[in-house]
Amino acid sequence: MSEQKTTVYLCQVSETVSCGACCGLYNVADASFEALSQMLARRSRVFYTLPRTMDTILDFGRAETANLGEPPMPEFHHCPYIGFIGDGSRRVGCLLHPQAGGNSGVDYRGLSHYGSMTCNMYFCPGHRNLPDDFRQILRDLAEDWYAYGLMISEPALLEALYEGIMKRAAVAKIDPERAGRPENRSLWTEFFTLKVRWPFRAENQPLAGYFFNDPLYPKPPVDYGNLAPAPSGFDRIFRELHSRFTSPAGLMAAEKYLDRLLDDLAATFT
Repeated sequence: MSEQKTTVYLCQVSETVSCGACCGLYNVADASFEALSQMLARRSRVFYTLPRTMDTILDFGRAETANLGEPPMPEFHHCPYIGFIGDGSRRVGCLLHPQAGGNSGVDYRGLSHYGSMTCNMYFCPGHRNLPDDFRQILRDLAEDWYAYGLMISEPALLEALYEGIMKRAAVAKIDPERAGRPENRSLWTEFFTLKVRWPFRAENQPLAGYFFNDPLYPKPPVDYGNLAPAPSGFDRIFRELHSRFTSPAGLMAAEKYLDRLLDDLAATFT
């Protein structure tokens, strides 16, 4: 999918939807919704009480990093300054950002691992490469930061899903308003939770996605072994979901599920 000019912003979407994946949010030993919510809530409560001095902020970051233990992907930095921000503290974001609570407009991101310049300029591949209409659907129909961040940080998976949907759709262009009709919401909720609920994910693979332009953590190919004479037509999606199949029946069930889901999602465009 060719790179294009971006007009739809994906990072901070609403008071409940945002993405902190590039900050290593999901690169922790327990990346469940419950564990991350508890960690972010505690982290934010503590940080908001701190005096805004360089030593205090750096000491906080070192303590948070020490508490994390060994992440699933050691070379993928987990920023200790990602927490809950906004009205009611219901979405993830940078505690060092000048607009975050208690910072009085001062940008403290220069104290983070990558510095303020990188934090201010970096945009993930999904932000650059996905079509505007599809990005708009992802923004409009996401319901919470957790599922949104897990999916929006998987550009290859999203591209494969988008292509599969459009092959089935009877339209040349997506209408986000039509796709987002109330009767379609449950299908898009299913779409957003595909990664976290995927029953065929290999147990030794991290939930976090790695999307930077280096070969540190490539996703391994699916081992079809004696399960099928050739790779599945859904091989690209299976690979991006870290799939592992132990029987022909399991492979067939996964194919049948994706076939149904993509058909149903395509129907939301008409």
